[in-house]
Amino acid sequence: MKPLLKWAGGKRHIADELRSSFPVDWDNGTYIEPFIGGGAMFLFLAPEKAIIADLNVRLFSFYTHIKNNPDEVFNGIFEISKSFNETELEKKKDYFLDLRKTYNESDVHSAESAILLYALNKLCFNGLYRENSKGYFNVPFGQKKVFPALEKDEFESASKLLQNATILNSDFEGTVSKAVAGDFVYLDPPYIPIDATASFTSYHADGFGLQDQERLAQKMLELKESGIKAMCSNSDTPLTREIYGQLNLKTIQAPRMVSAKASGRGSISELVITNYS
Repeated sequence: MKPLLKWAGGKRHIADELRSSFPVDWDNGTYIEPFIGGGAMFLFLAPEKAIIADLNVRLFSFYTHIKNNPDEVFNGIFEISKSFNETELEKKKDYFLDLRKTYNESDVHSAESAILLYALNKLCFNGLYRENSKGYFNVPFGQKKVFPALEKDEFESASKLLQNATILNSDFEGTVSKAVAGDFVYLDPPYIPIDATASFTSYHADGFGLQDQERLAQKMLELKESGIKAMCSNSDTPLTREIYGQLNLKTIQAPRMVSAKASGRGSISELVITNYS
């Protein structure tokens, strides 16, 4: 099942390779994914029991509404798609900006927010999600001429799978605190920048910086002591190798999908980090 949303660092194209590094008994307990993002791994794996989470409250709300009200979300998106396609070409940017303004003013927990999040994700530049210092989504229009095709069964299938999942709006530590021996945790945090040095402090809208990476590495070691297997994806940099050096590191090649220029979307080395052999 492909993701409903495009998300930076999405794992759709390497999901099978990543699963090959999972422990053989990964699905014996609860599958836990604290940085759900676009949900590519969760949707690919279709676990029978899961806990998924994200610190982005609008993303948390989106998955909650997909779980509980998929028809309402789909119908709302369909109406937007129809209106966008009927809008004159020179006015499509203004239509997008109106959607963005409404989204930023909407209740973060509302169905309207979930509907607009999807619409903006499909119409904005390169499917990026970025907020300014005030917490407002500010990605520009992606110059789309037509709204991408909608498949209702994709929303229904995602909703069906989400019935087996607990959805949380929390930091990764709060999420993995739910884990018990026999569960499996897959961590896909904001990556350490390729050009990062030990002096960098923060590079993510939610402030996920050096100390958070160190906190994550330590948490993986603590999970190991509790009999909980965990795997993390991250960039392959000297700093990453230093921070996660007490864990098992494996290099893989992954496509770089989110880049301003097509020439920057080639293959890139990433690390698969595990607290098990």
